Amino acid sequence: MDVGKGEHILIVEDDFEISSIIKEVLSKFNYECEIASDGEIAFHIYETNKGKFDLVISDLGLPKISGVELFEKFYRNNPNIKFIAMSGFGHKDVQDELHSKGVSAFLSKPFNLENLLKTIRTVLDR
Repeated sequence: MDVGKGEHILIVEDDFEISSIIKEVLSKFNYECEIASDGEIAFHIYETNKGKFDLVISDLGLPKISGVELFEKFYRNNPNIKFIAMSGFGHKDVQDELHSKGVSAFLSKPFNLENLLKTIRTVLDR
């Protein structure tokens, strides 16, 4: 399995169980993780810790601002951001739109551990 090199990941997910599981698993594979429950909190954490995060993994269906809007805010501040979008609604047109805007990768929920780790490693190694 693909393991981390101590990279910092911001997980943006409004379902606490899902975000906690992702954080727990990634921590076991040598990633440092922080969780935000909505886009506004995520953006605040990211801006407060400029340069700390190597990757953002965000659900698209978030309260307050959507995952797409969140990506656009991040991208305006850092066009080189590495951002993985995840959603339980894997519409191909949405995925294509996100890729055209600069999203690094897309994970369809539910995903397995191997796919999560492989996607993260692929994005980080680009």
